[in-house]
Amino acid sequence: MKLSLVRTVALVLSVAGSLPGLASTPTVGQPAPPLTFTQLLNAPEGARTDWASLKGKVVVLEFWATWCAPCIAEIPHLNTLAASVADRNIQFISVDDEEPAVIEDFVAKKKMAGWVSASKQVFDDYGVMQRPTTIVVDGQGKIAGILRPDELEKDTLVALADGKPAVFPTDSLPPELAGAQKKAMVEAAAAMKNPTADTSVRPLFEIAITPGKADGVMMMSTSEDSESGQLSMNVKNATLAMLVPWALGVSADRLTFHGDVMKDHYNLHLAASSLDMKQLAPALEAAVASAGGVKLTRLRREEDAYVLEATPESKARLVPTVSNHGHMCFVDPRSGNLKMVKTSLDDLAPVIEQVLGVPVVNEAGITGEFDAGFVLPKDSFDAAKAAIETNLGLTLVKGRRSIDRIVVDAQPKPAKVEEEAGEKGTPAPGQPVQVIAVPRQ
Repeated sequence: MKLSLVRTVALVLSVAGSLPGLASTPTVGQPAPPLTFTQLLNAPEGARTDWASLKGKVVVLEFWATWCAPCIAEIPHLNTLAASVADRNIQFISVDDEEPAVIEDFVAKKKMAGWVSASKQVFDDYGVMQRPTTIVVDGQGKIAGILRPDELEKDTLVALADGKPAVFPTDSLPPELAGAQKKAMVEAAAAMKNPTADTSVRPLFEIAITPGKADGVMMMSTSEDSESGQLSMNVKNATLAMLVPWALGVSADRLTFHGDVMKDHYNLHLAASSLDMKQLAPALEAAVASAGGVKLTRLRREEDAYVLEATPESKARLVPTVSNHGHMCFVDPRSGNLKMVKTSLDDLAPVIEQVLGVPVVNEAGITGEFDAGFVLPKDSFDAAKAAIETNLGLTLVKGRRSIDRIVVDAQPKPAKVEEEAGEKGTPAPGQPVQVIAVPRQ
């Protein structure tokens, strides 16, 4: 089972590029920085992207990457939106900072509406650090909105194109907090590039956990080393409520916490040739339990459950993934939108479980990884079952199954550890812990 990301908002921190030269993100009402692209796909011959040529057009800039699972999950929404305003003076431009050949290969496999471009310079000029980010520019070349793509709606775009008042959703913070958040993200991105290494010899496999900040920005990032192909994942400022279910590969609903185990926050760094949770689970479990100072006890009992099964329509309706690296499966609790990118059915089961509140067991017997996006109703088993059958060709049936439950108990700190925290020996809970680092030959 690979990592399932179940979150209200999917956010991927971009750690590529030169952080010291990163510009501040423009604010609503400011002129949009220039658009200088090294590549432009899906555009008519001779198409120009300077603001003089685009004057009078509403421009939707979508900052994304082929490795960003949340970005890939938003492509169907953006395609539908672009089609719905095709008769308006609105231009969609997807901006990626990867190599042109990588983007060309992706676009050949996945339809994307509008123009698709490549430019590291545009990412730097717009100060974009998290993906996906959508920036809307009005017909006069000024920033009209900065938001997530799932918040972009047809009516607002049409109003802006017609010269009418248009207010976009925003996650903007007050000025005094925006600067602090920006600084925290820059520091986090710099630390994520090489959070634990103090040597030129890179480990083949590494897990490290360090103290986080209770008031820090909680985020997750994934990346791939261009030379070695090694994958890495970093989580910043997370509580045990997130780390424990992730490390054990179970739904958060199956955990019971005893004792004061939620006050501390942690940073986790994982580097490996593959982010296969079946292989990594034992090491992750040991690291999280040790760093968090908790005892993990597994219980197994028979309970009512929903069983995910295949139907004759499964092979026809399951869409193989187009993602090379990015992996994600989450449901937005506000809209019920379920988004899958590079998701196995083992990863899908706990997400359905979170929505329906009843254990879900995958017995479909189908391997592979798939992409999908649809609304998963949460108030009705029959409605959820119908949505799964219509969109995935799978079905849910009621039954009884043996279900794993995890009890997380806070462990008392030994007096010696409390007195000598930070010295050599067993780390105190919340202090840095590192396990299994094998030098590269």
